[in-house]
Amino acid sequence: MAKSPFLQAEVKYDAEPRWYILYIRSRSEKKVMERMLKRNFTAFLPLIKTMRQWSDRKKQVVVPLFNGYIFIKVDPTQFAAVRLIEGVVNFVQQEKKHAIISEEKIFFIKQFIETGLPMEASSENFAAGERVKITFGPLKDCEGELINIKNEKQFIVRLEMINQVLIVNVPASYLEKIN
Repeated sequence: MAKSPFLQAEVKYDAEPRWYILYIRSRSEKKVMERMLKRNFTAFLPLIKTMRQWSDRKKQVVVPLFNGYIFIKVDPTQFAAVRLIEGVVNFVQQEKKHAIISEEKIFFIKQFIETGLPMEASSENFAAGERVKITFGPLKDCEGELINIKNEKQFIVRLEMINQVLIVNVPASYLEKIN
């Protein structure tokens, strides 16, 4: 029997749990994270403290580092259950497959957050610069790209799958060039 040209090819995934990236309804990241934890999923929502100013006051608030995204570690049999969680829009797709983020990048994001260094997430595309490695401190051996913004040296780790960039201020004396 001839195969129909209208049938889609089946996408295969490894059976082992991996980290995937989820699109989340705007401004509902914390609620979705609570729902995931109640259902015993392994999930990660990077949160940072930032100062927000209103007309009458300033206040330090805890906000998601990446607005609209949560990382979740699941195996393919759990995809449908994850999509059913209220607030989940869908898995981030890359080449018609769910985008996978490495355990190493999850670890680096956690390290960045634990340092308490000032940071921000940006979807801007930066010009290519020199590759560097941090040689001192809690981020020792992290590699990234060096840029200059307003005369400040900053260390960047790219997460291309979601077009986000982590930016952390690091003294130039803590950096070494990678050939």
